[in-house]
Amino acid sequence: MNRVVLITLLSLIVVGASVAASKSTEPAGPGKANGVWSVQAITSVGACSNLIPDSLVIVDNKITETTGANVSVWGYVDEAGAITARFTSSDEHVARFHGRFKGSNGAGAWSSSTDLCGGSWRAVRQ
Repeated sequence: MNRVVLITLLSLIVVGASVAASKSTEPAGPGKANGVWSVQAITSVGACSNLIPDSLVIVDNKITETTGANVSVWGYVDEAGAITARFTSSDEHVARFHGRFKGSNGAGAWSSSTDLCGGSWRAVRQ
């Protein structure tokens, strides 16, 4: 009998955690982040060259274009809306970009280990 009670309690805990997780995040779903995003980056640590672009173009949940910063880009948005990106300048300065898109807004943090700087970013879908 104790084993049945324990299994039932564990099942309820797992189900409760799943429900709480689903309420706390709004899944972006495939392609929901597609479009042009205007980005504003704020540097709060160090002094950096222009590594974060002014805008991102996302197609099929992959970053395909940027404007404003002369960088090459690699990045994607997962089904939950989390973005992971890397921007690399021609002289090999690198910024890493993480955060989340939800609806028409996005926000997160960025950092550069090559320039020892970092900060936050916000984005709005155009």
